[in-house]
Amino acid sequence: MDSHELEQVFLQQIQKLCKPNAPLVVGVSGGADSMALMALLVHVKDKWPMILYPVHIDHGLRPTAAQDARFVEETLRERFGLSVAIERIHIVPEAGESIEMAARRQRYAVLEQHRARYGIHSRIVVGHHQRDQAETVLMRVIMGTGVQGLQGMKEQNGMIIRPLLSFSPDVLREYLQANDLAWREDESNQDTYFLRNRIRWDLLPLLQRRFNPQIEQALAALAVRAQEAYALIHEQARDFLRSHHIKTADNPLRLPNRFGALNPAVQADIFEMIAGEWNLRLNRHHIEEAIQGRANWPKGVVVTRDIQGWRISRPPSRELIPRPMWAAQVLPREGIVHLGPHNRLVIQTVPFQGPRPHVVQINNERWPQIAVRPWMAGDRIEPLGMKGHHKKIGDIFTDYKIPRHKRLAWPIIVAASDVHEILGIAGIMSAESARCAPGQLCTAIEYQQDNDFA
Repeated sequence: MDSHELEQVFLQQIQKLCKPNAPLVVGVSGGADSMALMALLVHVKDKWPMILYPVHIDHGLRPTAAQDARFVEETLRERFGLSVAIERIHIVPEAGESIEMAARRQRYAVLEQHRARYGIHSRIVVGHHQRDQAETVLMRVIMGTGVQGLQGMKEQNGMIIRPLLSFSPDVLREYLQANDLAWREDESNQDTYFLRNRIRWDLLPLLQRRFNPQIEQALAALAVRAQEAYALIHEQARDFLRSHHIKTADNPLRLPNRFGALNPAVQADIFEMIAGEWNLRLNRHHIEEAIQGRANWPKGVVVTRDIQGWRISRPPSRELIPRPMWAAQVLPREGIVHLGPHNRLVIQTVPFQGPRPHVVQINNERWPQIAVRPWMAGDRIEPLGMKGHHKKIGDIFTDYKIPRHKRLAWPIIVAASDVHEILGIAGIMSAESARCAPGQLCTAIEYQQDNDFA
């Protein structure tokens, strides 16, 4: 695809995704994708008028962040005559949230703050492309998903539009080179500690080489088909709720026995709609158990079935505290360990390179075998950096605002030889006794909950 053809296809995409003269808040990191997005928007705005508001977000996570911001500012001014808003944010992960997920959440919050200034026709524009889509679909398949997850990213999702989703990143880089436009490389994209990067650098190339050279296109096409299928499922779900006068905000909520005759995909979508109204994140196990008529959902929500149908209720005054749905076990040095239906530990053995926020790191030499067990009342930990000072884990849960209904199932990393020797609180902190020195091999444990994969 030459530059002219690329510009014509992009023009058709942008005409489909936004109104003429729409204010567009454009996320510009300085990478090849966002620079190509910016260049294409500038090129087509003579044919489809729009008002461009570039925004660069400095997360403060990389040594080159200041250089990236300066590059974006200078390039957009000199090549396009545009000024850019530089936003610097401090990443504060919530409990159990990876720093990457926290950065994404806060990044979109900043972009939305900008967009909200410009009215109902304004949009956020981001540069996700075909390979990003393929990685997203493949990651969800690996972690377990259904039709809804197979949709991947949508070209339009609320106020966010992705006009490059059908374009190969190779074509975008060729376009930049043809127009003598530079870009910045994000060195963190090479770090195979992260699942998405392992998919990008290890799994996708293997699939291309050994199975299907067009795997990226195939996965992107699968996402489109899944979006089409899900639209039909969702419409049937909405029709059922409308025809039975069911309000998803009701507590308790009743689903009549006719619900049992629906296609399981429609049943699952109705449960997802209810969960969305109640601000819950559900996984496959939550859905399957609810269809069977007996499930414990997050935040103390209970699903039961009686002669009248399904009943979904949440406690009116305080959250119920369910018992843990998993038992203590010895941990491997590598792999994914599922703790019940909705939590997991992602474990790697890596050389210690410094602290990772919310990742527990255990000294391999000192602790050759480790285990995980649920929290028990009275547990205490000697936090890393606080030698000689122990603190109740219950108090730490309070400090980190861990909901009461999650505490009994919260994973505690311990020595396999002594389950009272606490080495870390998953997703929160390591113990002083687990301390690693630079270059030492350590076991890195990341705690993931379902809201990391939505």
